[in-house]
Amino acid sequence: MPDLKLSVNLAITGGPSWIVEHRETVDAYDVIDVVVAPGTTDMVVEIQPGAATQLGLFAIQSSLYGPEIQFKTSDGSTDSPAVALLGPQFHGRGVATLFAVAPLSLKLSNSHPAADNTKRARIQILVGRDATP
Repeated sequence: MPDLKLSVNLAITGGPSWIVEHRETVDAYDVIDVVVAPGTTDMVVEIQPGAATQLGLFAIQSSLYGPEIQFKTSDGSTDSPAVALLGPQFHGRGVATLFAVAPLSLKLSNSHPAADNTKRARIQILVGRDATP
C-alpha cells in the first residue's frame, strides 16, 4: 500500500516555527493534472469513485492563485459552495466533513477574461483513498 508523506515547514518571521510531518497509508491514489483556461466555468474532474469516507488525503495546487480560481466538490447531483484557490491546500483523513457534499468530482472555474491566455491555470490534484472500505 502506498504511503503518502507530507512535510511542511511553517516559519513566522520573528515568531515560532512549526515542522509538521504526516503520513497517510492508502490503498490507491490518483494524480490529476489539468489546465483550466480563462473563462472556464465548472470544468468537471472526477477525483474518486467511492464514498466520501474513503478519502484519505486531498491536495490541490495551481500555477495561478487568486479569487478567480475556484473549485467546488460535487456528488454528481449537488455542488458544494465554491472555494477560492488562494494557495495550495492539503487535507488529511476526515476531509469529507469539510465539504458540504461527498467529493466524487471537482468543478474547476477560472473567471479571468477568456481572451487573456496568460491566465491559464495548471492545477494539480492528489487524491489518496481506501479502495476496500
